[in-house]
Amino acid sequence: MRHTRTRTVPVTAAVAMTAVLAGCTTTGATSSDPGGGDAAGATKIRTTIDVPASFDPVKALSLPDYVLARNSYDTLVRKDDGGLVGGLATKWKATPTSATFTLRTDATCADGTPITPKIVKASLDRFADPKTAAPDLPTVFGPGNKVKVTADDAANKVEIALTRPWGDMVTGLSVASTGIVCPAGLKDVKALAAGKAKGSQSGPYLLRKSQSGVSYSYALRPEYKAWPAWRTKIPGKVATTMEYLVSPDPTATGNLVTSGQLDIGKIDASGIPRFDGVNGHSVSISRFSDFYLLFNERPGTVFADVATRRAVAQAVDRAAFTKVVSKDTGEPSTMFVQKAIPCNDPDSSSLVPKDKAAASAVLKGKKIRLVGPQVVGPAGAGNQYIQEALRAAGADVTLANVDVGAWVGTVFGKPDAWDLTVFADLNFLGTLANPLGHFVGPTVPEGGGNLGAVKNPALNKAFAQGAEATNEGARCAAYQKAAKALISNVDAVPLVNDPFIYALREGFSAQMLGGSLDDPILRITG
Repeated sequence: MRHTRTRTVPVTAAVAMTAVLAGCTTTGATSSDPGGGDAAGATKIRTTIDVPASFDPVKALSLPDYVLARNSYDTLVRKDDGGLVGGLATKWKATPTSATFTLRTDATCADGTPITPKIVKASLDRFADPKTAAPDLPTVFGPGNKVKVTADDAANKVEIALTRPWGDMVTGLSVASTGIVCPAGLKDVKALAAGKAKGSQSGPYLLRKSQSGVSYSYALRPEYKAWPAWRTKIPGKVATTMEYLVSPDPTATGNLVTSGQLDIGKIDASGIPRFDGVNGHSVSISRFSDFYLLFNERPGTVFADVATRRAVAQAVDRAAFTKVVSKDTGEPSTMFVQKAIPCNDPDSSSLVPKDKAAASAVLKGKKIRLVGPQVVGPAGAGNQYIQEALRAAGADVTLANVDVGAWVGTVFGKPDAWDLTVFADLNFLGTLANPLGHFVGPTVPEGGGNLGAVKNPALNKAFAQGAEATNEGARCAAYQKAAKALISNVDAVPLVNDPFIYALREGFSAQMLGGSLDDPILRITG
């Protein structure tokens, strides 16, 4: 039995946080990607993806947006096992309210323009502008924070200053949505969103062919040199062509891998026995998405009432949900994050216990609009489980079990069109602060990250204390208090951390370093 298990233990966030709070200097000398040698001799990698919503990294909302952004737009830093490493930056120095990055000198845009501090500043200014409405703005720089970016071309440095402390800033700048967009993209953001802004790319790949909802083909820039300074040895070679096929059904994906039509494909837990050491195939398993129930609490909605939210929590069997979604390969969560996340508290005493009788007394006749992405278990089986559990308690539940793009469009863009969602949270930061950010501050239409229009004073106070803490103990205590305030007010219900499983043909590898959920490193090894 041969498993390539990439356990995404996010020590990166803890290491980076310590560096930031201590105000120390971190360096990451840049070099060629260890897997990039003789890249011209490599061939293509054919893999799967869900339907992306945009090719503009700033607008990234769902995983395919981030993965494709990573192809074309480089970030200042990247995650590696054990900490952050250099991307477009070679070294950085940070405090709780600022960070200064020294840039590498060999990075260029796809049109040949050198990537200077002024170019980085222009891209980050757009990301930080509230008018841009970047979904990750509160995650990267802190909810409601004001950001000032300064460029010094003579010193080859970029400085970022915040009005309020936010210990996750440097780690946040490793997320693909902060990828640097070159001037050609900033001049035509419509073309950028469509993937047609020539010369906008700062990263290694260019989008060459795109069939919306079907396939996307990327070609390696032959002149590209700005590979991250990985500390981890990455076997194999980069591909000269990356081909992404939309194949949302894991069984069909498995068939494509076994037939040789795909090299690397995402499958679910039920497909592991087909590939685990069978005919040269292998599997790569990473801790990945945190699933939890998230309520729309806007005035006039069914879940503006805490008793109704509590009844939903009482109706749902978390263990049964885990079996349906991940065949018990997932980890039930107590605080919206996987067990290895710093500050996580495994104690389950704050969770609402099952009580079907109490749930039925409240939910009978309630009309609930449930929306969930099809990634929640095979073909969205987890969404269907929630629907049936609430129906069993007497609720009238309509389910929109949709692809990721449609789910994002509804939950983030249509606040009046849903009541409850199974939220698939990608914790790019690898911190407890990441999920909490979805419940504090302004709502999404107001330029913030508060999806359900939650108003929880105890949560807000504790979250602010955590963001401003100057040591890990105080930060963890505050974030745990915030999470418990969220759970006790039933603004959300923790469910499970679901794994990401790749089936691999012989001669191909996949790994995610340091908990980098948006940065799958795919290589040709044979």
